[in-house]
Amino acid sequence: MAGIDRLLELFECGQFVRPSADELNFADVAAAIVSLAGGRAPESNRAAEIRSLIGQNREHLVFVLVDGMGVSFLERLPADGFLRSRLAATYRTVFPPTTAAVLTTLSTCRWPAEHAVPLWWVYLEKFNLSAVSLRFIERFSEKPLEQWGVRSEDVFTVPSVWGSIKRDAATVTLAGIAESVYTKYGSGGTRRIGYNGIGEAFEITRRRVEAAAEPSFTYLYLPQVDSLCHDVGTRHSDVTRILGVIDSRLAALHKVLGGKAGIVVTADHGLLDTPRENRIIIAEGDEILSHLAVPPTGEPTLPLFHVHEGHEDAFVRSFETALGRHFALITPDEAEDLGLFGPAPLSPITRRRLGTFIGIAVEPAAVYYKPAGAQAKTHAAVHAGLTAEEMIVPLIIA
Repeated sequence: MAGIDRLLELFECGQFVRPSADELNFADVAAAIVSLAGGRAPESNRAAEIRSLIGQNREHLVFVLVDGMGVSFLERLPADGFLRSRLAATYRTVFPPTTAAVLTTLSTCRWPAEHAVPLWWVYLEKFNLSAVSLRFIERFSEKPLEQWGVRSEDVFTVPSVWGSIKRDAATVTLAGIAESVYTKYGSGGTRRIGYNGIGEAFEITRRRVEAAAEPSFTYLYLPQVDSLCHDVGTRHSDVTRILGVIDSRLAALHKVLGGKAGIVVTADHGLLDTPRENRIIIAEGDEILSHLAVPPTGEPTLPLFHVHEGHEDAFVRSFETALGRHFALITPDEAEDLGLFGPAPLSPITRRRLGTFIGIAVEPAAVYYKPAGAQAKTHAAVHAGLTAEEMIVPLIIA
């Protein structure tokens, strides 16, 4: 069965969630948040609905993004806790449901089809190198992209709209990334504050709101759930524990602020556990690599293949042998026809970065490239696929 037919069948039977600009989605949430903070956001189909849920007259707004907290995680928390008791809606994130794509949508209010930062690993054709997009490093040497003359705007080609925010705005994020190239880009030049632990993150947020002399906007980014799930899987007791910590910290913040600030909590994506037997390693010397200009980019569950001209048929045969059981193979044109990356046509840059073929996991599976003489680090849980666990996220409002 052709890859496109496999996907259509999975959409039809409800096993996969189809991205849609007509349903409530992350682009709507991003546009609503930016406009409520006084920024210039392009209007989306249902941004007004989100603004109405949050409330138009919030003097102070705290926006919390818990990386990886798909809606299914809430089932582990107390029904009367902060997160479950204030669940206002569930909605679809953008595709791919991965941090690079979703956080860039948050900064630009554009779908990945337009903003061209679809995934973690990106092939920069102009420079002939693979980059780790959010870390702004070369993939294999892990050296800063600046050493190759790559500028921020070469990777992040659509400007952030956060620079238009009129409120006193600040991003509260991990200290190690507060001054990174990506955080500077995403924040649009607004203030950035680093923290070293979850407790400190909430304390910084509380102090900002209480000391504010004018309307404020605070964005709190919490990547701990996502990082932990990658290492130990979604069902580990440590994941439940850290979710509980976040839940109780949010409740305490809401109580101490006493209604002075509106609090909005959401996630960029959920995660899906991957069995060990479905974590596939492509090692140097494998036939599939002989057809590629660069090792697979993208994400483990959404590999992108930049195929040498003239090798397309041979690559497809190699792919079907090595990966066809686990992945559907489609072209960027087919992805555009399905509207996977958003309702707009693929921008020329996005199209180039998607390569010749896109692999989409049709069951919990991931593919990893192992360079010669190196180890391939695999993940217990992954994202970037089309399951409800990855695509459906919560919207919590207090």
